[in-house]
Amino acid sequence: MSNLFQAVSGLVIYFLTSASAFAAVRVAHAGDRWVVENSELRVTLDPASAAISVLDKASRFVWTQPPEARPAFRTVKALRGAERGVGFDAEFAAAGKTYALSLKLTLPERGADLKIEADMADRGAGFENVSFLQPFLLDSPAGAIVVASYANGHIFPVDLKPFPRKRMNLTNMDMPWIGVCDLQKGHGYALIAETPDDGYFDVASFDREGRSISAPRLVWGASMRTFRYPRRALYRFSPRGGYVALAKSYRAYAEAQGLIVPFTEKLKKNPNIARAFGAPDVWGRSSLAFAREAKAAGVEKMLVHGTAPQAELNAVNELGYLTSRYDCYQDVMPVKDESEIDSGREWVPDNVVLRADGTRMPAWLTWDKKQFMKRCPTFWLRTAQRVIPKDLAQHPYLGRFIDVTTAEALYECYDPKHPLTTTEKRGRGVELLGYVRSLGLVTGGEHGRWWAVPYLDYIEGMMSGGSTSWPSGYLKRPKSKDEPFTGPDGRSYPKWEEYEKWGIGHEFRVPLWELVFHDCIISTWYWGDSSDFLLVAAPEVTAKKDAFNILYGTMPMMWANDEGSWVKDREMFLRTYRNTSKIHEALATAEMLSHEFVTPDRAVQRTRFSNGTEVVVNFGGEPYEARVGGKLHLLPRNGFAVKGPRIEQSLELVDGKAVTTIVAGSYRYSDAK
Repeated sequence: MSNLFQAVSGLVIYFLTSASAFAAVRVAHAGDRWVVENSELRVTLDPASAAISVLDKASRFVWTQPPEARPAFRTVKALRGAERGVGFDAEFAAAGKTYALSLKLTLPERGADLKIEADMADRGAGFENVSFLQPFLLDSPAGAIVVASYANGHIFPVDLKPFPRKRMNLTNMDMPWIGVCDLQKGHGYALIAETPDDGYFDVASFDREGRSISAPRLVWGASMRTFRYPRRALYRFSPRGGYVALAKSYRAYAEAQGLIVPFTEKLKKNPNIARAFGAPDVWGRSSLAFAREAKAAGVEKMLVHGTAPQAELNAVNELGYLTSRYDCYQDVMPVKDESEIDSGREWVPDNVVLRADGTRMPAWLTWDKKQFMKRCPTFWLRTAQRVIPKDLAQHPYLGRFIDVTTAEALYECYDPKHPLTTTEKRGRGVELLGYVRSLGLVTGGEHGRWWAVPYLDYIEGMMSGGSTSWPSGYLKRPKSKDEPFTGPDGRSYPKWEEYEKWGIGHEFRVPLWELVFHDCIISTWYWGDSSDFLLVAAPEVTAKKDAFNILYGTMPMMWANDEGSWVKDREMFLRTYRNTSKIHEALATAEMLSHEFVTPDRAVQRTRFSNGTEVVVNFGGEPYEARVGGKLHLLPRNGFAVKGPRIEQSLELVDGKAVTTIVAGSYRYSDAK
């Protein structure tokens, strides 16, 4: 690597080159401005106004920041050696205090990545939340913020007012990135938190000629009350492709981090995972009698949770089903003796998380006000090692569902006997899930987290939209859409309209999670928002959830207890199974390549997968004529057409009647008469 210095007409230019001059990163200083440039981006800094702009050369779009007050950049200088860019100092105010940070802005030799690092001279000094850079705005009628916000993914218009999610904690993010894109022209960027454990995405709003425009920025938070370590963020710009390109750019980033572990690799270590391909996730009944009844009804595969005697479990396994058991290591009640410690019992308060304010952390509060406490993650693995082998010796489960671990936020523990940072807490989750996998068990978890993908095979909750109008965690089924609910903690649940818009609405949902991780992990609904959970209040929602499962190539969830569809509406159970199982089996190991809105009202949507399968679904009230695989299909509401090398399937109108046809290998189904 060589550094070449040149001065021309007062312009100072530093060429930082590799073997090819075309791969050079150029750093230029002219007057008060600095420019950092490679073949794809030109980044301009104005130190006096602390303004940064980015030209994406492929799209010719210039990303700018709002002119609101910012601290001036001081002591700007070119970076030499391996880092190619500029460094500078600035003071940032937060909560009435001022913090001096040193920042670096760098570009790679190739690629549209703007990397930013922030550090403090005294990392051990007290620290509070600091937003050190203003966001890059997109003032466009088609502008959108895209994020997997405790859901598979949403798109929020940048001018949406009020903005529904103003703050998204990194400690509770499904994926540590948020994007901005133009849904028509396609250009955008993904803001990736490379140090993803302390801080949050803040969606700030700015007035532009009477319009409110929102954009995301990173706010770094304290680690154990201090700055503690350098913070890194990455702006990955994309000239075209919209939210799909942003999701794929994060997939490439995740792959570089070792997070993309496809089923083709997981199956080599545990072939039993294949039992989940094309299986509904079923809760509420696990007996051999139920399994035989389901098999006789045509349910070829099933993920079934619950306890049963050893002989019965062996028999259920022999039917080809995937048997699994619920387990949880967070929520504990006190013990009187060491021998009593298990999944739900622990030394209280000694082994409970100690918060920064000196209080012990509460956990699950039951409907009858029984308060569990939060076991410190330090003790998760030791407890699992006590519990699971002993259980497996008597019950030959093929899987295990680990609740809470991948659904709760990262947190710290201040107990001097077992202290934890948020990063260390994440590590304890990896240890726990990795141990469960090491026992040869198909491993499931509640909700999804990017860091857990290599260690889980399926997740419950990612298909749900992050909002319900009833206490879904308590399995309280609403009797009507407008039934009011208040939880045991005093929380009032939102109105049905919010669930209809954000939870199950098709206009604002996009499969960001599936675009990144579809071929690595199976997604299904939350257990209190299952495919059949609204049998009384809104039975029509089941068909829409089936359509989402088909569109995304994911797993349905159903209940076989007395309130579920197996008992209350057997035909609904079997219809959901038929319509979603064969396509999930065909697509389970395939990467989702694309998703698009086919019609302006977003009612008709299309996905494509790496094995050549195309899916079109119509969520709208009016029939839609779709051409799939060279054939025309007239799709009713929640109708679908699928064509691929392993599956051909449709729900279409034939002579005014809805007809379902499924062809997958030797399997044939049609309800045409």
